[in-house]
Amino acid sequence: MTDPALPARRSDRLAELRETVQQVTVVHEISVRRGRPDGAVAVAGLDGVNVAFVRYGAEVTVDAFPTRSRFALTVPLGPMRVRAPGVADGGVVPGAFVLAADGHTVMEPDPVAGALVVSAGAGRVEEHLASLTGRAPGRALRFLPPGAVAPAAPPSLLEQAWRTTCAVLTDCGGRPAPLVRRVLSDQLLTAVLLTQPHTASDALRGSPAGAPADTVDRALAWIETHHAEPVTVTDIARATGVGVRRLQEEFRARLGTGPAAVLREVRLGRAHRALVAGGPAPVSDVAHACGFGHLGRFAHDYRDRYGELPSETARRHRG
Repeated sequence: MTDPALPARRSDRLAELRETVQQVTVVHEISVRRGRPDGAVAVAGLDGVNVAFVRYGAEVTVDAFPTRSRFALTVPLGPMRVRAPGVADGGVVPGAFVLAADGHTVMEPDPVAGALVVSAGAGRVEEHLASLTGRAPGRALRFLPPGAVAPAAPPSLLEQAWRTTCAVLTDCGGRPAPLVRRVLSDQLLTAVLLTQPHTASDALRGSPAGAPADTVDRALAWIETHHAEPVTVTDIARATGVGVRRLQEEFRARLGTGPAAVLREVRLGRAHRALVAGGPAPVSDVAHACGFGHLGRFAHDYRDRYGELPSETARRHRG
C-alpha cells in the first residue's frame, strides 16, 4: 500500500503522536524498539466516525488496550506484525483487522509507511448495520476472528473506501461540509461491515439455504444468559428449539466453530474481565462463577487464549 492522501503534520515527539491518535481512536501505549521518532500524524472527524493516519519514523511497539464499547479497525500501510487474541499470533497480517474488544492488541507498524485507523462508537456501527439490513440487530454486534465467517465483500472494497475518504478530505482541506462528512462516514462503515467478519455477516450476504437466520442468534443470546450454569450443547439445542446436529451445523456454517467452543469463549471472556478488574475473589471463585467446573481445564484454556495463567493475570492487576 502507499501513503494515504491526507495532509499530515510532522512531529518527533512520541507523546504528541500518541495523544493525537488516542483522542480520536482508543487508549494505547507506545514503546520504541529502535531508532528515534520522526513521524507524522493526521486526524479527521466524520459524523461519528474518526480517521487517523500515523507513522512514527522509528521501530515502535503499539499496545492498544481492549476497545470495549468502541470499534477500531487498523489498516496497515506497510508490513505489520500483530499479536491479539482471535486476531493474529504475532505474524505479519495480510490486511485490515479489527482491534480486540476484550484483550490487548500489540502491533509493530512499518516505521515509514505507518497505518490508518478507523474508529467509532459501537452504537454508531450498529446504527449503520440496521440501515443496511432494514432491521435493528437482535443482539450486540460482535466482530469475529478472521476466517470465522465469510464476509459479504472482498477486501478491495474497504481499500477503495478509505482511499476515497482520504482523497476527499485532502480536496476539502480537511473541512468537508456536514453532508459530505455523513457520506464519507457511511461509506467507510458500509465497507467495514461488508469486508470484516462479524455476527451479522450472514444478514448482509444472505443466510445459508435452509438455515433460519435467527437460530444462531437465539443460541448466542441464551449462552450469554446461561453461561455460568453447568450447561451442555444439548441444553443449548433444546433451548433454541433445534436438534444438536442441526445446531452444530448452523454454528459452523455461520461462525466457523461449534456451540461448545463459543460457550467456552464466552466463559473465558467473562473470567478474563473479572480478573483484569482486580477484585479480591480467588481465581477458583472466578472460574466457578463463570461456569468452569474443572480448574485445571480452565487454567489450560485460559493460557491458550490469553498467553498467561489466570493467576498471573490476577496477580498483575491486583498489583
